[in-house]
Amino acid sequence: MKKLTILFLSLSFSVLAAKEKTIHVDGSMSVARNWMEYTKSEELNIRKLLELLARSETGATLIEQAERKALASGKKLIEVIKAGEGSLTDTTLVRKFSPETPDQVEYETRSLVYINKSHPWDDALLDLAHELTHFVYRDAFNPYAEDFNVKDFIKSTIEGKGGEAQAFIVECKVLSELFKSGASQGRTHCQSIKDEDGHISMNKAVELFYHVGPYYDTFHKQLSARRVLEDFTSLKADKINFISSAYGLPYPVAALMEFDLVMTKVCENDRRRLSYYQSGSRGPASENSINSEFIRSYNNRCK
Repeated sequence: MKKLTILFLSLSFSVLAAKEKTIHVDGSMSVARNWMEYTKSEELNIRKLLELLARSETGATLIEQAERKALASGKKLIEVIKAGEGSLTDTTLVRKFSPETPDQVEYETRSLVYINKSHPWDDALLDLAHELTHFVYRDAFNPYAEDFNVKDFIKSTIEGKGGEAQAFIVECKVLSELFKSGASQGRTHCQSIKDEDGHISMNKAVELFYHVGPYYDTFHKQLSARRVLEDFTSLKADKINFISSAYGLPYPVAALMEFDLVMTKVCENDRRRLSYYQSGSRGPASENSINSEFIRSYNNRCK
């Protein structure tokens, strides 16, 4: 098996629309407290986050969709959410084939959602909305597919279905529904993505993600060298608005780095798969004994 890792508690709890943006639960919780300090049980703390998120109309809909997505893979939603070092959605692509028949491949994807265990309650709640958006809406990609390419990968990461822009929009909607007093610290960009009528704009959200600051010149050259620069008209050297927690880089730059890391692993795995054609019980390989379509695809992607 080849594996490629490409991420109710019945107590009274109220989210108050106060200027201090304070969350209270019988005096035992405040916005300044870590969400994992609520109880000693990780599961109960996660259930509390889900209960809070469900008090938002947007959050309630998201949870229903996430429950269906988890059920489709034979799991309950509570089983796919974990406390972690950072907030992210980790999707694993499992590739299965037999050494005797390496041309017969099956693929399976599995996703887990992690919420930063060091976050206070409000940040953990908004991160949950963000990551569940990735979990529910983002289509699993197959880096072994011949049409897998850098342009589509970067675009899908940021502006595609379930991408960073959509996840941030959902986050902002939950924020406005649960915290009527305004943007949470660190979420001030929610005001920047509204149009003249005060409605959240997907186009404005996408634009903010393509501001790469001092990385502009290097990234511009990298896209140009790969002949995809003309597909990224929103790219600007303006101040960075969003940083990938996984890479510590602006999202477009991080997406390019992730693409290269993924393809390095893909080619490494395909070289191993190719070796099964050329050794073992199959005997010495001849041109006819090797799947020509696989060889062609491998050479196009990995040579």
